[in-house]
Amino acid sequence: MAEAIAQDPAIASLVGTRLVEMHCVGTQSLRKSVEVLARFVAQEGADAKTAALVVGAVSTAYTGAIQELVLEQQESVSQALLRANRAVQLDLQASEERFEDIFAHSSTGIAMVSLGGELERANEALCNILRREDVAGMTLTDLIAPVDLPLVSSALESLKHGRMRRVEERPRLIDRDGEHFRVLLAATVQKDAEDKPKHFVVMIDDDSQLTLLGGRLQYQSLHDALTGLPNRQYLTTRLESLLHSDIEHGVTLYHLDLDAFAVITDGLGRETGDKVLKLVAERLSAVFASEKAMVARLEGDEFAVLVENGPNTPDVDSTIRTIEHELAEPVYFGEHGVAVSASIGVLPRLHPGDHPAEVLRASDMTLRRAKRSGRRQWGLHDATQDKREQEEFALAAVMPGAWESGEIDVVFNPVMRLDGVARVCVEAELNWRHRDAGLITHEKCVSMAEHTGLMLPLGEWMLRRAAEVACRYDEMLAVCLTESLANNPDLVRDVRRVLADTGLPAGRLLLGFPMHVLASEDSEAADNVDLLSDMGVHIEARDFRGSTAEIELVRSLGVRAVRIEGRSQKPDDLVSHVLSDLVGFVHETGGLVVIDSIEDAEQRDWWGEIGADAGLGPVFCVEPTTEWPGVG
Repeated sequence: MAEAIAQDPAIASLVGTRLVEMHCVGTQSLRKSVEVLARFVAQEGADAKTAALVVGAVSTAYTGAIQELVLEQQESVSQALLRANRAVQLDLQASEERFEDIFAHSSTGIAMVSLGGELERANEALCNILRREDVAGMTLTDLIAPVDLPLVSSALESLKHGRMRRVEERPRLIDRDGEHFRVLLAATVQKDAEDKPKHFVVMIDDDSQLTLLGGRLQYQSLHDALTGLPNRQYLTTRLESLLHSDIEHGVTLYHLDLDAFAVITDGLGRETGDKVLKLVAERLSAVFASEKAMVARLEGDEFAVLVENGPNTPDVDSTIRTIEHELAEPVYFGEHGVAVSASIGVLPRLHPGDHPAEVLRASDMTLRRAKRSGRRQWGLHDATQDKREQEEFALAAVMPGAWESGEIDVVFNPVMRLDGVARVCVEAELNWRHRDAGLITHEKCVSMAEHTGLMLPLGEWMLRRAAEVACRYDEMLAVCLTESLANNPDLVRDVRRVLADTGLPAGRLLLGFPMHVLASEDSEAADNVDLLSDMGVHIEARDFRGSTAEIELVRSLGVRAVRIEGRSQKPDDLVSHVLSDLVGFVHETGGLVVIDSIEDAEQRDWWGEIGADAGLGPVFCVEPTTEWPGVG
């Protein structure tokens, strides 16, 4: 069992088969075995899914083996009876002895029943199954539940008249206390020397424990072990059913994710976190108690509510306010008062015929958009935005293949003095020429790569390719780093290796670091800047906003340049004065001010009046090229 829990739950099927082989098939055997197994699984710390799979494997194998055993025993008894009627006296005697042995020692209940339904003889196993000390003189009418009696009687009549040779049914029997329980009943007819029906041989096996266990396993497979709520599989099944039905007022799906739940688990412990999840489950169930709704736990701290709208169902806004109010009420665990909030994505009108997986994907995207707005936010599904994001995700997913097949290139964009004559440096960028989407620019490329984890290898490749070209010229090469690249612990090693392999001098490389990454106290970026500066690499601070803290940071790091986001409209006198002072502060630290980007000559001129030094954009270069740009 330990191997099954740790490796493959299917291994547990050997246990179920072996139990039957050892004849551990009494009425208590399976229940006791499952009790022992449940304690062991809990001891081993298995999760609910693994526990269900392990117990299910044991039960499935046990069911199959015991049914095989029953069929084998039934066939053996049937063959023994046939041979007893047709064999010579010696064979008859041997057959009777074998039958008596099976009759006495079989775990299956066996009865010889007259053609009229009276029990002529029964073995001890049948008495145990029926929970009676003796069944002599009783009839099938006394033992079979009235609702199932016609079914059994009809089957026996078919045997009696030769329409069938063997029958199987699952009737309910009546024990001595009047309780009903379901069994597996198989019967054959025994004939006399003249081939006329003599009596029925009825074999009964109690599989009520297996039935109960099967029901329990089915419940566990469809419900969350911690909260008892329906799980994702159950919700999906229910959603599919509703999407194929005609509901007058429609169906609404709420997809919730608890905000900063890790703060609770990391700060107060996993046990407290589990208590909070149970509390959330109870409060959500209370919110929708008066509605025809299913509250489900999807995974982790995610929940979903599927509501069949009625004429009096509250609108979405009112429902959201009620949820927020209920979750915000603190609950005390010892001395700690804990409350939570949730971000919520809402699909207010599901369309009949939609695929459940597509609906859940849409709800997940709607939830993520709501979370981008901050904590305790909610949003409605936007099909247009959903489609746009789905297309972007699809592009991000195939980006590694596009890089490998050569669809992504390194291109070069000149950074010019605002007089348009002198060049400060040449910046390396990424371009992806997609066969369907067309040209995908650098900003979109790095955004997708940053989200998928591709940026680290792609960034190192971009730096190497750009350095291989730049080493043939005398100008400075600029490469802008993303957040992950700036914080990469191996950044200095990668830069050192690229410079050594390509021969590009460190003094001709300018690396742009995002300003907010440099300002972060727990990032690797500041250490990387110090080490790179010691190597002679120049540093640029990107996304510079001009706060006092940023100015002090620029001064302390000794950056070569700062990059300010361009403006589409000319600033008024007050803003121009502020920007002019900001440029002056940067100049006092010894840095250049680079504007990204400048669209036209008018913007270039008023940035020049403010005092900016350089810029890049369409006014200097309409489209970056894969070749190093020429001078002039």
